[in-house]
Amino acid sequence: MDMARYESCYRHWIAGQEAGLAELEAASANAAAGRATDAELRAVVERCMLGYQDYATRRRALSREDGAAFFAPPWCTAFENSLLWLGGCRPSLTVRLLYNISGEGLEAQVEEMLGGLTHGVIPTGALGITSAQLLLINDLHSRTVHQENALTDRLATLQEDIADRPLLPIVRQRGELAAAAARQGGAVRGSCGGAVRRLGVGAAGPGGGADAAVDAALDSYEAALARLLVEADELRMATSRTLATEILTPRQAVEMLAAGKHLHLAVREWSRRREAGAAAAQQQLNGPSAGTADSSTSATVRRIGTHE
Repeated sequence: MDMARYESCYRHWIAGQEAGLAELEAASANAAAGRATDAELRAVVERCMLGYQDYATRRRALSREDGAAFFAPPWCTAFENSLLWLGGCRPSLTVRLLYNISGEGLEAQVEEMLGGLTHGVIPTGALGITSAQLLLINDLHSRTVHQENALTDRLATLQEDIADRPLLPIVRQRGELAAAAARQGGAVRGSCGGAVRRLGVGAAGPGGGADAAVDAALDSYEAALARLLVEADELRMATSRTLATEILTPRQAVEMLAAGKHLHLAVREWSRRREAGAAAAQQQLNGPSAGTADSSTSATVRRIGTHE
């Protein structure tokens, strides 16, 4: 497996996120100034959705080689990985994000309505979400959470199965043989040698016996992870596309997609900054002792050189 290709796929995705955010923000500004038509905004939204689809397609191809690589990718920070759900963000987070940004300004609108300043206009928040849209969003949210839970349950079952069979019986057998050999001494160890070899202990590489069973189990597990990743990506895509192209207006979709990209890139930047700061602080803590050691070594070298 060439990890560089995996990281290249991710870097391509991040570059697309940055370019997409710039385009969405420009479209939002044009819409606010009345310089963008709905057709133009829809085109921007569609390009954004095609970017998501391209990344999902690339990941699908790579996951066939190593399905586990995307579940805790080394090219992400530890903090980024702590937020992952099946290799990405939870689809329901997109809905929660929409709730959050559409709620901006809602309280002030409610106060205006109660004060009789809006002449009966129903509060819709910053994005102008209507009651009909809200019903559709709530229904989508409920269905998405249900599907998320189903995938999470499948992952839990998969993790339990890989530990239960065949790994646990093999580990137990190896432990029992090792304990028997330790109790009974060298003569017994010799008699156990054939059995131990049959279990694959000390095998130089993939081979028969237990090692073959373990390899088969791990291969099956990684293949199942790849299938879960694909289904999770499809749910992420379906949720975003339903919101962006079926429920929201083009301008609302632009605002939602821009907020999602901004959040993703901001978390990435903040977590990398924290890790870099922690690494610098650790280096500073190690610096004086390392410097002292270097000075001591240099002094010793100079003394040796004097006596030569």
